[in-house]
Amino acid sequence: MKTTLPLLLMLATMSVFNHTAAFTWSRDSAYLNIRINNDTTTEVQNEEQIVMNPKDSMNLVAIWRDFRIGYRQVTYAYSFDGGLTWGQDLFVEPQYNWDSDPGLTVDTSGNFYAVILSYNSTYEPNGLFVYKSTDGGVTWTGPVTVINNVPNVFEDKELIACDRSGGPYTDNLYVTWTRFGATTEIMICRSTDGGNSFVGPVTISDAGGVQWPVPCVGPNSEVYVAWVEYTPDRIRLDRSYDGGQTFGSDITVQNVNDASRYLYGDILVFSFPAIDIDITGGPYNGHIYMAYMDDSPSLTDTDIYFTRSTDGGTTWSQKIRINDDSINNGCDQFHPWLTVAPDGSIITVFLDRRNDPTNLLMDLYMTTTTDGGNTWSQNERISTVSCDPTAGSVLQGHIDQPGILANRAGLIGEYIGVTSSSINDIHQIWTDTRLGDQDVFVGVADTSGTGIDETSPVVVYSAKLSASPNPVHDQLIISIDLTGYITEPSRGTLTLHDVRGRLVKSLTINASPAPQMFYWSLDDEGSKQLSKGVYFCRLSIAEIVLSTKLIVF
Repeated sequence: MKTTLPLLLMLATMSVFNHTAAFTWSRDSAYLNIRINNDTTTEVQNEEQIVMNPKDSMNLVAIWRDFRIGYRQVTYAYSFDGGLTWGQDLFVEPQYNWDSDPGLTVDTSGNFYAVILSYNSTYEPNGLFVYKSTDGGVTWTGPVTVINNVPNVFEDKELIACDRSGGPYTDNLYVTWTRFGATTEIMICRSTDGGNSFVGPVTISDAGGVQWPVPCVGPNSEVYVAWVEYTPDRIRLDRSYDGGQTFGSDITVQNVNDASRYLYGDILVFSFPAIDIDITGGPYNGHIYMAYMDDSPSLTDTDIYFTRSTDGGTTWSQKIRINDDSINNGCDQFHPWLTVAPDGSIITVFLDRRNDPTNLLMDLYMTTTTDGGNTWSQNERISTVSCDPTAGSVLQGHIDQPGILANRAGLIGEYIGVTSSSINDIHQIWTDTRLGDQDVFVGVADTSGTGIDETSPVVVYSAKLSASPNPVHDQLIISIDLTGYITEPSRGTLTLHDVRGRLVKSLTINASPAPQMFYWSLDDEGSKQLSKGVYFCRLSIAEIVLSTKLIVF
């Protein structure tokens, strides 16, 4: 079938680019899976964090590392309807070319703070910078310098925490990071004026060979920082009782078999401490909780473990395994994140391969506890699609790493996130590849009762969108193959976007179950000839979104 359309579409590599998305549907969870990055590229998005406004639980802010313009930047997004719809934009840090490794927190008044790493090269000085939003994440001021341009070191793996305890240092901000130099050190800077300035740094760790610090604050403004240490491999912690000005001696939380490693699929993972503290004033007030990844008993796969301290971090409980799939089944769990909700419930999320006997496809799972970690809920699958972490990950050189075939920091990044106002109001965020490349997905509780039944048979099907010639000058041929995906004609939308993601033209189509070809002229909505450059063609129909990029010359 051939149809001529008064339209356009163009963009991609210097040869014809076919984008194929394969889906394995198994069951619907109690959560809607919503893609929130709005770009139409096939570039990478990962390393997400999400935070809820303590003054308005419908106001969510998310950030992530984003390659949508061809090199690493950081995107912020905001929602005022509990995560159903999102606005977003890129941070701009003017001194350096690239931004990465974002962290996020919120103060007691609902002001959000984001910290980013900015740099030109890992062999040159770089900086950590903080942005502030007072309107729910819509607009941001900054950047404010945390640390910058220190010679012969590289500041990396930063996160940010805010004191919301009601204690003497309430609303202080704390940025922790790893300083890579002759050795590695755990560092901290603090702000006592709402993020307008930062003082420090203070060195926290007593020994070198350390990285991945995670900060949190206790009910009396105590500052806790935990991290991983190599040789021996273990999780360590230190604490401050004077608002981050001084720290004590490092404490061993748990020993681990490998502080970092690569899993099948070339995924870099760490036994980093996902840590938070109960500051609710309830029966478990002051308890410190930690989830982390380590090897299973037989070393055949990785599991998620939980430990807690009820005495301010001095001693720690024996670890317990909180993923409830079969022990030693050869399926990895990794990238945990943990939060304590205002009602005292503890929520832990993690990526999980239990549904794939080959130990490659991943899902997002969650488990919760309302009794301080004594008992845990049955693991709940949040993602509705098992995803291939290697999807769309063909190694290629990029502007920030010219001539280097790089997997961009462990292929899918190093962390995900979760936020909550109560055991009944939880929002997860993770890297998802169900559309053929890395996207940012959030979980929103599904109250509609719709979805795919867990007991229904697994269905696998493929959809294809391609465009030629590519590069293109005057007319484009769009090929769509939805064979096996739809069984009757269905309405869909073809759109064209520029390299910044702005809509150039939109068209409603009647898609057929059989392969189709459409001819699109290269003009915009105003019938103006398209300028030379890169564009993205996108097909949206039912649950699927496919895109391909082209060049107009």
